[in-house]
Amino acid sequence: MPVFSHSRLRVYERCPREYRFQYVDRVKVPAVETVEMFLGSQVHAALEALYRGVKVGETPTLDVVLAGYRRTWDAEWASTIRIAAPDRTAADYQALGARQLRDFHARYQPFDQERTVAVERRILFPLDEARKLWLQGYIDRLSVTREGTWQIRDYKTGQWLATQQDADADRQLALYQIGVQRHFPRHARDVELIWHYTAHDLELRSRRAPEALRELEAQTLGLVETIQADTTWALREGSHCQRCAYQALCPAWAHLFPPAMPSLLAPPHEDGTALVDRLAALHAERRALDARIAETEAALVAYAAALEVSSVFGSAHRARISLRHTLAFPKKGEPARDALEEMLKAGGRWEEVAQLSLTLVARRVAEGAWPADLVERVRSFGRPNRTARVTVSKREA
Repeated sequence: MPVFSHSRLRVYERCPREYRFQYVDRVKVPAVETVEMFLGSQVHAALEALYRGVKVGETPTLDVVLAGYRRTWDAEWASTIRIAAPDRTAADYQALGARQLRDFHARYQPFDQERTVAVERRILFPLDEARKLWLQGYIDRLSVTREGTWQIRDYKTGQWLATQQDADADRQLALYQIGVQRHFPRHARDVELIWHYTAHDLELRSRRAPEALRELEAQTLGLVETIQADTTWALREGSHCQRCAYQALCPAWAHLFPPAMPSLLAPPHEDGTALVDRLAALHAERRALDARIAETEAALVAYAAALEVSSVFGSAHRARISLRHTLAFPKKGEPARDALEEMLKAGGRWEEVAQLSLTLVARRVAEGAWPADLVERVRSFGRPNRTARVTVSKREA
């Protein structure tokens, strides 16, 4: 039975190739844990312990909460946990987590504003029961107010603070709401989504209308269907690549983890690093040269205009200067562009100036954005073509 989750869907949206490595090929890679991840797990565990106590009628003091937090931190800390900031230590991060717990305890004690139903509650429900497509997740805390409002709560321990717009568009807790209302249809009719940003001692709240939940469910099912139909697993580069555990397998990064040099690249072929460095240097030279050329051409045009001549002679070359007077019409995105297009269409001249963009046609066919029958007819006009483009950019530190 295929079981999906918000985090699994997010991996696909971030990079289909990473999804393939993790969930299709199930490649085993060494787990890399950062200190931020460790801090988050420790604060979550401390809050889980706090509310487990509250749930059975106990109200842990701040000293008890912090003592349990520090005890667990010290027991589970490992030297392999990565600290990226060179000027910070594990003790600094432990103190940061303690401060978050201290602020949380001060804000919500004596923890009787609502009744805790569950902590770390697994939620599992079908997206399409006939096809046995299920979605699961874990709710940090599920509570009910005295007025009967069910609250799905999530703890965020990182430094990033979402906006209200982010909260209102959040998929994860909205999917959990669908699951909760499936599990408790008679009781969970009024549901509120709450995010605790413990690093900022702030919370955000959001609600979802029934029609918004139906649309979300349909969109999520559509994404699942897209994943199941994928056979190419496109590679999508971005800032997430810096943290990806599959760099050694990814065509975009595998050169950093070279195996023995294949025979076809044996000397006298140059090393790839040297080739990239040389290409980058040549690009830099070309940019400098293009700037000098443009500067010299502008000076030459001004020189010819001052003498009212159309040719200037050098010792062995001749430069011809021809001036073209044309109209510069508004480009796409400029304010007057739409009005110009409407004027041409109204005058019956649009077809004379509209051009077929073959690049756009190829993109639409590849995306499958057009009806299937039209795509097949358009494909019959195409011929296999493979092009390569090399771009050079600075490597991130």
